[in-house]
Amino acid sequence: MSVFPIVNCRELAPVRAFYERVFGGELDYRFPDEGEPVYLTLRIGTGQVALGLGNGPALYGEVPLPATGHAVDLCLYVPDLDAAVAAAGDAVVTAPADMPWGERVAYLRDPAGTMLLVIQEQD
Repeated sequence: MSVFPIVNCRELAPVRAFYERVFGGELDYRFPDEGEPVYLTLRIGTGQVALGLGNGPALYGEVPLPATGHAVDLCLYVPDLDAAVAAAGDAVVTAPADMPWGERVAYLRDPAGTMLLVIQEQD
């Protein structure tokens, strides 16, 4: 069994570019095969995140609303938090900080508005 989030976007290209640049995401699947995609998945380490064009009705009949706040935070573990923050540019919401539970964390906001809790475990 596996679980992965789907981030609904107004435009896939800038969100895809963000996840590729900041987290080293690699295209795993896209639909359709030709033309502009409406859905794709990116491999990030051992996990994956999907990006969907959220402008039309989904299978359940409602239009997914791209993030305008943050009802869900995506959590990503990275080997080098400072490198991810540097690659994120103006997407940094909070600078890296050491937490009392032994992790170093920062918040980023992707181009779709999704809040990303980015974590590096301390040795």
